Amino acid sequence: MKTWKLLAVLVLSAAFFVTGYQYAAALYQKDIEEMRRAYAERARFMEEKYRATEQKQTQALVAAWEERDKALASLRDRSADLERVRKQAADARGRLSAISSDTCSDERKQLARSAELLERCGCLLAPLIH
Repeated sequence: MKTWKLLAVLVLSAAFFVTGYQYAAALYQKDIEEMRRAYAERARFMEEKYRATEQKQTQALVAAWEERDKALASLRDRSADLERVRKQAADARGRLSAISSDTCSDERKQLARSAELLERCGCLLAPLIH
């Protein structure tokens, strides 16, 4: 009878152990599924957040490139203006040297001053354009 009781206790202990293990495994499985759902939700939220940030940065980059293109177009226009001013200064110098000695000295001084100012404007604008 003792062996019979001992065997029953062992069988019941094994049954309780297996049942407890299965119950704990079911709880762990439930926890794992909840953690996976929470992780998937956080991942989706972070992806949406990063997509929105990426879109804003892309729009800012496009705006910066458009601003750059406008500045380069304006720069080309200013370069043409600078060349025109330099040509006018050279023409004024040519006319100044062609003036005879009988021309009024005041007009000669004024023309020389104008040619000098045009040349200085060209020199001042050159670093901004190049």
